[in-house]
Amino acid sequence: MWRKRAWVRPAGFAPPEETTPENGTSMSTQWVIAETAALAAELIGGLRDLEDGVLTAFVGVDATEAKTLIALGADRVVALAPGNSTPWEDYVFPLVDRARTEAPDLVLVGATRRGRGLAAFLAASLDAPLVSDAKALSRREGRIQADRMVLGGLAVKTVSTDAATVIATVAAGVYAARAADLRRSGPIETLEPVAGRVRVTGRRLKDGGDVNLAGAKRVVGVGRGFADKADLALAEALATALGAELACSRPIAEFFKWMPEERYIGISGQAIKPDLYIAVGISGQAQHVYGIRDAKVIVSINKDETAPIGQKADYSIVGDLKEVLPVLTGAL
Repeated sequence: MWRKRAWVRPAGFAPPEETTPENGTSMSTQWVIAETAALAAELIGGLRDLEDGVLTAFVGVDATEAKTLIALGADRVVALAPGNSTPWEDYVFPLVDRARTEAPDLVLVGATRRGRGLAAFLAASLDAPLVSDAKALSRREGRIQADRMVLGGLAVKTVSTDAATVIATVAAGVYAARAADLRRSGPIETLEPVAGRVRVTGRRLKDGGDVNLAGAKRVVGVGRGFADKADLALAEALATALGAELACSRPIAEFFKWMPEERYIGISGQAIKPDLYIAVGISGQAQHVYGIRDAKVIVSINKDETAPIGQKADYSIVGDLKEVLPVLTGAL
């Protein structure tokens, strides 16, 4: 069953009156919205490469991280610093009302679970177009043009719009942060949340919550070729020897529950671009290939020489993973 997610404006909340944008010039006004400083830094880098403009970053950061984002290219940082009892969703309406006032030309939102929901709500509230999971952005003849993957990563669709405000969700790893310029300075503000109906009663670190697949240089991925959970130790040993992160295909995380969801790669999971990706016991369906298409070198280890992953791999080893993995690990 599909469920529609919506936010209800808290009772008694009065948004500011809509005003004419205060830009006063033709310079582009840009926003970045992200849950973390690391993702914000990448989005800032992407916008700075796209065009000049007045860039405001709305990010969950402290004062030190905010100063770092100024050095990385933001002109202004608005801190979203919720306390332990404040959910991210309490910033939805303040962001909508501020967008109506400032009328940003382009808004990049980090494509996390919360970010995607926030972007959709923002687009609907502003009657603005939303480009989901954009891979490349450019401005041509006054129009924003965006590339996004379709058909499970088998094709690229290019869309363009001349709307006054354009919103796009962008995943980690699409852009790179710029080098810091410590001479830059800018204002740092705080956006106050508006309490809704939901309160956070506690927080705990989720298994796999500290995984950074998007930034990993080497990744070992495991799939349904592993018949038993205990055999994952073979892949873990190889990953340790390589200094690599361990990842998986969707069934391993969602169906078998052998690994946390943060470690699965694919359309609805992580998209990575490591220097080396080793796919072990992975067939190579389109849903998974979408997440590894930007890897520089792909190595396949599979006993089925006709598996689709062989068509995508730079190097293929045909053999039983129980025999191949110990040999590779021992050689490192």
